[in-house]
Formats: sequence, C-alpha cells, structure tokens
Amino acid sequence: MSTDFIVVTPHDAVEFNDVYRNYTASAGYLVCNNIYNRVVLTEWYNPHSFPDLATHWECLDKARRWRFHLNQSARWQDGTPLTAHDVMYTHLHAKEMNYTGGGFLIDVEDIRVVNDHTVDYILHQPNSGFLTLLGNFIFTHVLPRHLYEGTDWATNPHNIRPVGSGPFRLVDWAPGEEIVLEAVKNHWGPQPEIDRLILKIVPDLDECVRLVARGDAHFFPQDTLTYDRLHLLDGATDVELLAHPGPGMALLDFNYTQPLWREKRVRDAVAHAINRDEFLSITDPGVSQPWDHYLLASVDWAFNPDAHAPAHDAAAAVSLLDAAGLTPDADGVRLRLSMFFMETFHGHAALSRIVADQLLRVGIEVEVAGLSSIDWSDRIRQEHDFDLIIVGGSMTPDPEITSTKYSSTGWNNMAGHRNPDADAAYLAARTATDLPERGLHYKRLQEVWARDTELVPLLWYGTYFARPTSFFGWADQLDYSVPWWHWGRIRAV
Repeated sequence: MSTDFIVVTPHDAVEFNDVYRNYTASAGYLVCNNIYNRVVLTEWYNPHSFPDLATHWECLDKARRWRFHLNQSARWQDGTPLTAHDVMYTHLHAKEMNYTGGGFLIDVEDIRVVNDHTVDYILHQPNSGFLTLLGNFIFTHVLPRHLYEGTDWATNPHNIRPVGSGPFRLVDWAPGEEIVLEAVKNHWGPQPEIDRLILKIVPDLDECVRLVARGDAHFFPQDTLTYDRLHLLDGATDVELLAHPGPGMALLDFNYTQPLWREKRVRDAVAHAINRDEFLSITDPGVSQPWDHYLLASVDWAFNPDAHAPAHDAAAAVSLLDAAGLTPDADGVRLRLSMFFMETFHGHAALSRIVADQLLRVGIEVEVAGLSSIDWSDRIRQEHDFDLIIVGGSMTPDPEITSTKYSSTGWNNMAGHRNPDADAAYLAARTATDLPERGLHYKRLQEVWARDTELVPLLWYGTYFARPTSFFGWADQLDYSVPWWHWGRIRAV
C-alpha cells in the first residue's frame, strides 16, 4: 500500500527553478526544496549546518576559502553523476546573471573545482557566517549543468520539467489544482519513506487549515495558520499544534532612495508614533510579542538588550515633524505616503492597518496595500517604488543572514540602506572566527541601528504548524537538521 503525504498551499507554482527567480511561499518554492539539493542545510532553529550534497567541509584561510567535499554517490535523476562542476556552474552563473540564487553568494569571488567531488568557494573577504548564507535559503540549490549550460535560463524547458538530485521527482502539475511528486527509488541519499508528495492548491487559507483539521491533508506552509485561525482546529483529532516563537520579526523600513528618509528627524518621528501596546491584540503570549529590539533574543550570543527603537511618544513625533518643516495642511495631513506588505505574510495585513492608524494620529496619511510576491519583486525590489514597507524575514540562526537586506552591498537591499557604521560592523563580524567576538560586533551593529533609527522593529512573530500525529520526521523532531519545508525524512507511524 502506497503512502501519500498531502500539503495544501494557497499559492500555485510559476516554475521550478528558484535559483533563477523565486516567488516566496509559492508551491514552486516548496517543490524545489524536495527535488533539488543544496551544498549544506541550515535551519532557523539550529546554528549548525548539516550535510546535503557535501559530506563535510573545511574553513580555510581565516574564513576566506571554504572547501566542500561532495557525496560521491550523488546522481541526477536521469542517472548522470552530480559533480563539483555542477556546483561551480550553477552558483557562478547565478551570480554572474544576478539571478536570485546569486543574492546569497555576493561575497563569492570565484568557485574552483579541486576534483570531481571537491569544490572551493573563494570569497572577496573572510566571512565566518558563510555557511548560513549557503545553507539557510532554498535559492542556493544546485542545478544540472548538462541540462542548463549554454541555454537561456528564462526559457529552459527544465524549469517546467525539472531534473533534480533530491528524494522526489516531479510527475504531474495541473496548474491551479495540484502538483504531484513521487519518491526516487534507490535514491543516492536518505531514501524517502513516503511514496507520493502531493501539493494541492487551495487559495482559501481557512480551508487549508480545515483540510488538515479534518484529516484530508497533512500539512500547510508557514504563514497559512495565524493566531486568528487557531479556532479552526477546534475539535480536530490526531492533530498536534506546534506553536513556537518565530525566526524573525516584522519591521517597518524606509525607502532611503528618497531624500525624505535621509532626514533622521522624520525617521524618529515615525518611530515615536508607533505604539506597540496596540499590537497585543494580534499577538499570542509565549508565541509572538511586540518587540522594540533590533535582533531576536533567541540569538543569545549576538543579542544586544540595550539597543531599543525610540519609545512611543506622539508629542515628540509631532515636534520632530514640525522641526523638519513638515507642517499640516488644511486637512491636518503632513505627509501622504504609500506603505506595502507582501500578501503571503498574512499577519502583516492587520499589523499594517494598526501602523497606518498610528501614523495618521501624527498627521501622516498612509495608503496601505498588499502585493503578490511577483509584484513585490518588481515594484519593491526592482523599481523601489514605495515610501514605507512592512517586511518580515529570518534573523536566525546567524545575524549574517540580515546583511543581504541591510548592508550597502546586500543583494536584497530593497530599501537602499547606506550606513557605513553598519557596514563596518558586518565586516568585523565576518572577519572574526571566534563566536563571542562575532557577537560583540553584532551587538555594535544593533547599537548603530538604534542610534540612527535605521529601521523600526515592530513585532517578534510566531509560527504555527498543525500536523497529524500519524507522521514522524518533522524538522523539530530531527533537531532541525532539515528545514521545515523538506519532507524527504517524513514517514508514517
């Protein structure tokens, strides 16, 4: 009797090459992690990296060179051996073309094949947090060189008919309905113990939760179940709820490409307008909470408890706006701004409405809108067409992961941050190989952000996963040695 594992997800795939481009939280985002491999695996809740294609690795030249020894049994699903040449080609090409996968490889100067199963990453400068960048996001998968080299990735047919090296292969995709994967028999790595992985496209998030509660599905992605939907699990049997403080926070960020936000008094005014007590209505004690720090306390070796955002003080906000020459018009409005959030982060909708209301009280009128991941990529990342954004993202297990957004050269620096003191703190932390010393530099980074009101922390969000007790092999049950979106270790019990 075959075993199916059913995942319900609200967003269909666009394609199955997330090294080329990624649409966060789509079904393609989930599929890629189960049909491809990365060099190493790093999960949110474990600071250590684990083998994937690499069986072991070495940190050389004071963290400027990283050598990875690949599993010599690794094969592509068409039978072709997977070698260091595939790794080198995928990541150098993604970097050269500025594709999504290259965004986490910005420190890479070169990748050199030592032999068929050994590869060196040469960095522009030392980076002791490099493993986090290489292993923490699915965008750094390795693609088959023999099927991609010499082609235009935008039109390569294997974006739709992928040939991976992972534990599952794609067998069917009915757009808008479902995606079916099947286990790779005699897989070179850990053999999957479920026969089929089925992703059903269900746009109604409430129905996604109900399907798991009824036992008609087994899992759904992060951000599908939020605090306001917990009641949908009432009466569910043989389903357990994993509620956990999340790996990141929601932040309010400024568009530094606009002269308005280079004026610190305006940034301070916005920060003083924020009343975090009003966020309590959308938080869950022990799981999520209002947060005014610049890093999560769970990253205890790097957390600076003394670095806070400006406290709520509406009078101070008004005074600062006056001093900046932003006086109210006849309607009492000082500024009319746009603020966006990504629709797939459902919890950001309610948070955005609260923030907009708070800003209006000091004369800042904000038009709030949610964007799809496609529109977000175009409007926010590429065009920088916004005033304010509420953005979430991982800050664990190593603060180096934040450098992609908040350092001057970060690939995902959509807000145009250019703070030399922040850049210096990132550089010092990368150069240090001793963890306590790295922590000191990250604490300095938080001091800089607080001093300059570089951005405004709002909420430490939580994560909720509902899952049947009839399966074992979830990330937390495996010491977070695999990400939550990887189901190659799941088995029926």
